[in-house]
Amino acid sequence: MRATIRDIHPIAGSNPIVGQGLVLIALYAVFRAWGLSGAWYVSDDFAFISRAAHDDFTLKYLFESYGGHLMPAGFAVTWLLTRFSAFEWSAWWPVLWVLQVLAAIGMLRLLLSMFGRTRAVLALLIGYLTLVITLPASIWYAAGINQLPLQVALVFGLHAHLAYLRTSRRRHMVAAMAWTVFGLSFYEKTLLVFVVYLIVSVAWFATGNFAERIQSLWRRFREGIIVYGVVAIGYLALYLKFGVAINPSSEDTALSPVAWTLIGKAFSTGAVGGPLSWKLDGGLLAHPSDLVLLVSWLAIGLLVAGAHRTRVRSLRAWTLILSGLFANVMLIASARANLVGPNVGLEYRYQTESAALWVLSLGLAYLPLLGAVETVELKEDADLTYESPAIIQAVTVVVAIAATYSSVQWLDKWDSSNVAVKYFQNVRGSAAAMPEHPVPMADLGLPVQIMWAFRYPENTYSRVWKPLNLPVSFPQYSVDSLYVADNDGKIVPAVLPQARVIQPGPDECGYKIKTAVTRIPFDAPVVGEGWWVRMDYLAERAVTANVYVGNRHHRMDLPAGLHAVFFQTDGEFDAFTISTTEDSPLCVSNAVLGLPTPVEMQ
Repeated sequence: MRATIRDIHPIAGSNPIVGQGLVLIALYAVFRAWGLSGAWYVSDDFAFISRAAHDDFTLKYLFESYGGHLMPAGFAVTWLLTRFSAFEWSAWWPVLWVLQVLAAIGMLRLLLSMFGRTRAVLALLIGYLTLVITLPASIWYAAGINQLPLQVALVFGLHAHLAYLRTSRRRHMVAAMAWTVFGLSFYEKTLLVFVVYLIVSVAWFATGNFAERIQSLWRRFREGIIVYGVVAIGYLALYLKFGVAINPSSEDTALSPVAWTLIGKAFSTGAVGGPLSWKLDGGLLAHPSDLVLLVSWLAIGLLVAGAHRTRVRSLRAWTLILSGLFANVMLIASARANLVGPNVGLEYRYQTESAALWVLSLGLAYLPLLGAVETVELKEDADLTYESPAIIQAVTVVVAIAATYSSVQWLDKWDSSNVAVKYFQNVRGSAAAMPEHPVPMADLGLPVQIMWAFRYPENTYSRVWKPLNLPVSFPQYSVDSLYVADNDGKIVPAVLPQARVIQPGPDECGYKIKTAVTRIPFDAPVVGEGWWVRMDYLAERAVTANVYVGNRHHRMDLPAGLHAVFFQTDGEFDAFTISTTEDSPLCVSNAVLGLPTPVEMQ
């Protein structure tokens, strides 16, 4: 079948279906804007901000692997946002919003190109726009800046690929690769799009057995196959060099528990409007009831069976969603579940693209693909009683309502569980209210409920807080005062719970220090990082002291009188040495080593 201009440019011209689809997208855009505007940064977002605030805009910064992700374009966008609008969420969320609205427009355009201007397209579009599967990655910046470009690449790239299969025109092949490269620059998982291109080409644009189909495609699209292969293999080589992160686990993660959580619970319920309820357990997890699970399995079974009962060539349609789900199970089992357990499959951000693949599979199982060599067709004795417009509309409405309810519930729990909002409000407020500026602080890591510590030192105050321009400092030593932030973000005095203490000195006051180097031993050896020492001393007049401890040397200006000085240390040691630059009596009465802790947590 020869493609028409309407197939290639389905939104061109006027048509009620197009207008109604655009209205649906406008409603979707309003809902997503509402959800985004009430959200804020969380977890990995702070790591992204930390890197962008600290690092220069270099190839090293752009191509550094982050948890196995290669995302130079995402880091470029993040760097610009951090340098010009750090911690201004109102400047960040529109980036995610534009990407998801663009993906929605692309989905409408793709569905019209695939199935024509039929009302069934609106039902499929409503599914894509409302299913909660796409929501988490659309609200969380660190996830969205990966996965939203993948969705854009999928819908626009597949549209161009279909145009190439229908017309053999080179410009469509180039467009398909341009959209694919766009997605790859944000997220390595965009490689999955090549699998979609392959399935669509083999299953709908060739005939015969598998070998004959491949030969037919090679004869007709040899140039495109070579170009697609060069891009895919070239990117894979780039990813293996810069992006891959192999973290061997002492125990292999079984696939079945991950498949159960990701497919059996999360996908199955999310695909038909669920899960309706959520559980906060490390992340915001799908928590469907047994009844919702049963209904979802029954609904999906009826959809698959209904298409197979009434149509020929419908089963191949499900290879799209099955290939995506299989890839997700393998990826999560190998890179995430071995660290945090199989329940990670209940987080929808690990299968965002499943919504698009599910909608496309549904359409291909029930509707003929325009311009295809082989496509689904009705059986001669097909009973379409259950496919009346009234039933389809009713089911669409029920799924949309249930999915919207699931989305609203997710947004409510997401916003209410984000403790980072209050934490940073307290940091800003308490820093400004401190009686001395700059406030001398130990450079600790943010609480683990705000940001994971596995990428230290990206989680430290000095890195994450840098764009806030707070009136604080992070000195190597501080006289009489040292502060830290508690778990709520309030800046409070630090105490050092005693891990080591110095041995008693030989002099009446402890250790009398002059220009000669004096060694002051601890009661036991010390090893590691993050340690601070509080040294109590008495000086007749102001003096400069040199302290060597572990891997550090401090040249400290100490005021006269009775004081305490805090100084950092790390490495492996069992004592520190101290001397003064002039023969002025300095007496060290006590010194304690420990990790700085908020005073009320002592």
